[in-house]
Amino acid sequence: MSLESLSFSNQWEGQYAVIVEPPYPPSWRALPHQHPLHELGLVKSGKCIILLNSREEPFETNEAFFFPSGVAHGFQAGSDTGVQSVVVQFAFLPPNLLQALTNDFPVGHFRLFPLEASIFLDLAHRIQQECAGNLSWGDLQCQALLQELTVLLLRSHERGSLPYLNPEQKEIIERALHILREKAYEHVKITQVARELGLSPQHFRDLFHRYVGVSPKAYLTALKLQRSKCMLLHAEYSITDIASQLGFANVQQFSKTFRRNTGMNPAEWRRMNFLQERNIQEPQKPLSSSSGFLD
Repeated sequence: MSLESLSFSNQWEGQYAVIVEPPYPPSWRALPHQHPLHELGLVKSGKCIILLNSREEPFETNEAFFFPSGVAHGFQAGSDTGVQSVVVQFAFLPPNLLQALTNDFPVGHFRLFPLEASIFLDLAHRIQQECAGNLSWGDLQCQALLQELTVLLLRSHERGSLPYLNPEQKEIIERALHILREKAYEHVKITQVARELGLSPQHFRDLFHRYVGVSPKAYLTALKLQRSKCMLLHAEYSITDIASQLGFANVQQFSKTFRRNTGMNPAEWRRMNFLQERNIQEPQKPLSSSSGFLD
């Protein structure tokens, strides 16, 4: 974007920058240009038109854009509103993520809900803080924040018109997750959890799926299967014991669920992963720095 923007570069060879654009007046224009870095940006307020070689792409408040490096584009602020935006520039993301971000070739276009836009700004400001600061592992932190920002955009695009959970709904589902974690190995019923949260079972399932990506039942099953794999590595637990302790109705239900999720039954998984005691080798101790001999 504009060279007049307030830009915070970092010490990692120009791999990241956060540009806080000033409010541009109505009809302000930038001539076609390109950048050596990729760009993810958010229209904070107003409207604008991105001028590409073959078309004009309109953006408005709470819409995000992705420009791959080297893609020529111009820019024009809205004729009535002007525009203000925030841009995150970066040198690297895995190719598959860059491809996924380019959902409106040759650029990316994402329509965010207000809460998602707020999260975008928070992540951008945290990257800006890392760039302007001098903490250790700052480059790693920037990459983690950038990938979190990427996930935010990709999930918003996949979700389509489904609304993002508001803070109250998010708090309710976080409580549900806590309940499921605490009671995962009991005979907990989803209808009982919904009732405890003051929701109808269907509304609870809808909110949970939008927030987590799976149904409450599927999430609970995943927790149980994760635990079952740990227990299968201990010879003192029989498969019947594991099924009972994890709240399955019987060993047949446990085996069927395990096979559906792993492709093998619990006994087969145990044989493949369980090491007999005689096959376990003790790790070697490192050489002593003082004598050069093993302790």
